[in-house]
Order: sequence, then structure tokens, then C-alpha cells
Amino acid sequence: MKYKPNRDLPRFVRENKTFSPTKLREVILRERNKAVTPESISNWFRRHPQIEEELRKEVVSEELPKEEVSETIFQNGTFEELASVKNWINEMKDRDLAQTYISRCVADLKRVCMAMFPLWNVDLVKEGLWAFRHPDRLSMDEVREIIRTLKDRGFDTASIRISLRGFLTSKGIAVGKKIIGGKPKGYGKYADLFVERYTLDKMLAWIYGLNHEAYVCDKFMFKTASRISATLNSSVRNLVDFGDHAELKVFDKGRRSIYPEGKPWIKLLDSEFYIREFKPFIEGKSDLIFQISKVEMAKINRTAIEKFCPWILEKYKDVMPNHFWRHMFAQHMLRLTGWNYAVVAYLGGWDVKSLQESYGKPPEEKVKEWGLMELPKL
Repeated sequence: MKYKPNRDLPRFVRENKTFSPTKLREVILRERNKAVTPESISNWFRRHPQIEEELRKEVVSEELPKEEVSETIFQNGTFEELASVKNWINEMKDRDLAQTYISRCVADLKRVCMAMFPLWNVDLVKEGLWAFRHPDRLSMDEVREIIRTLKDRGFDTASIRISLRGFLTSKGIAVGKKIIGGKPKGYGKYADLFVERYTLDKMLAWIYGLNHEAYVCDKFMFKTASRISATLNSSVRNLVDFGDHAELKVFDKGRRSIYPEGKPWIKLLDSEFYIREFKPFIEGKSDLIFQISKVEMAKINRTAIEKFCPWILEKYKDVMPNHFWRHMFAQHMLRLTGWNYAVVAYLGGWDVKSLQESYGKPPEEKVKEWGLMELPKL
């Protein structure tokens, strides 16, 4: 029988209880001997939104009454409609939490109920150590058991613990200290990431010769501690020229429920950098300052790190090459200000505690120097 999407796609969705383009592609190949792309299936649903909505309602209404948990409830939109999950989602929306955060929390819960963690290549159901759990009936002890199992295998469960604390609390379960939140295992591991200024200057000179726009972008991040996304989204319309210096408002990482466009930060551009390099670069621009992509910047910066300070990648294997410059601002500005965390936090866009924990801690020699100088005064 010839494949006809208008006839076959609704039927295969009903029969297989899935909207997954990849799974539907497999069904079409098996049932109709037709190789289609997942994108063509997604496009068909996009062109027929009313049919998709009716199918989702139909599938969800069939799945919800089931007491036994099947894999289909995790694939077709039913999961978010289950009573406990829907109530939790609504509570998070009432708190004006960002949709990206809500989605991440629900994904954490779903992975726990399935006992499947693809990024870690862990599937406890396949291993015979777990069975699917219905979120309405998920208990404190079950959550603690699966967290212990993951921790025993060396995985960082911080995100899961925070999400599941919120979910269990929404069900009226007193969590207390039985499931702690806490910071991710790697929090603060870059606090001693430091590269000498002469090496940074060599890197910047090399990047200048390779790609002038990338050089200005990196120099801006180094001088202002701006993240790559905020930098690439910056506009000359938000620049105030004071003659001998300038201020540029960027929109950086922040709670999206409060700052839909990102949290505004005023970045100070000093006289030398602004007049000699930045101002000539933005001449003639009316909106976005940079046109280079985040991916291209990452390639250039990673190559520069490999070339001039390869030990960074050996010691910090997952360091983000663009974020490297924000670290360098923190480390060098702390040294220039005599480890004045308040000033550096204000200039770079941190709170003092996160700056201390994440981006820079005084070397032992400096602490000893302070001690020998100050202790006699006691």
C-alpha cells in the first residue's frame, strides 16, 4: 500500500501512541516500505496543527486512566497532563519561573520516572534494577534510592535533586534534609584558572592577525567580563559616548521571568580600548556590533588556547573557550585591585559570593603574605 501522510500519519499516531518523528519514520518504513525523513513528518504536523491538537487530546485521554505505566506516556505529551505533574507545572508558572527552567525540571522528573539518563548512558530499567514509576505515585524513598544509585556511580545529581525536591514538595511531601539541594559537583572548579598577562597578549595578537572582528570581540569580553551571548547581541544603539570613554548596556544572563531580554548591565569601556580600538570598529554600524557567530568564536578561541596555553585544556577538559575571557577578567582584575571582590563583582556583573566561589581565590602565597602583615596587629 502506498504511503499517504494524510491517511497514515493520524492512524500510526493512534496505533503507536507516539508523535516522535523518528519513531513514526520507523513505522512508515515497516508498514509502507517508504523512507521518509523525520523533518517531513514534523512539517506535516506543522501544516496541520488542528489535526495534531485533536490527536494529542485523543491519545492523552486514552493514556491518563491507565494504572500501569507504559513508555508511551513519556513520549506523547501525556506526562505533562498527569495530575501531579500538571499541578507542579502550574505552581512553577504561578511563581513566574522561566519556561526553560520549568522544562528542565520536568525533564529531570521524567528521567527519574523512566530511570533513563541518556547523557550518562544509564538505563536502570534495561539493567533490571528499576521499573517505570508513575509520578502521581512516586515516593520519597524511591527518589532517594535512585539518587543514591546515580551518586554511587559517580554522577553529579545536583540538578535532579533540586528538581525532585520541588516536585515532592508540590505533592505535599515534607522533604526537609532528606534530599538536599546544593551546588553542582564541579562548582568553583575554575576558581584557580589563571593565565599570565603576557600570554594573553600573545593570544590576542595572534587572533588579531587571524580575524580582526574576533579580536575585538575577545578584547571586549576580557575588558568587561561580558558573556559571549551578551557580547554578540550588543548594539551600538545602547552605547553612550563620553568622549574619553564610553558605556555600553548589554543584556546578560538573568532570571527571564524578571528580565525577558536578559539582565541589563552597564559595561565601562576605558579610554585606551574605546578610542583606539572599539570606536573605529563600530564606525558606520547602526545596530549589532558583531556579526561573527558563537561557534566561530569558540573555534578561534579554542585554537588560541591550544596554541598558547595547552595545559588549560589538559587540566580543565570542559572549559568553554569563549567563557575563558570572563575568567581572565576576574582573575586579573582581582589581582589589580588587591583582591577587592566588591569592586570586581560590580564591574564584571557578579554578586560577591559567586565571584569568590567560581572565578577567583587568592593563591596561598598571597594569603600567607596578608597573614604575616596583619597578624602582628592583633
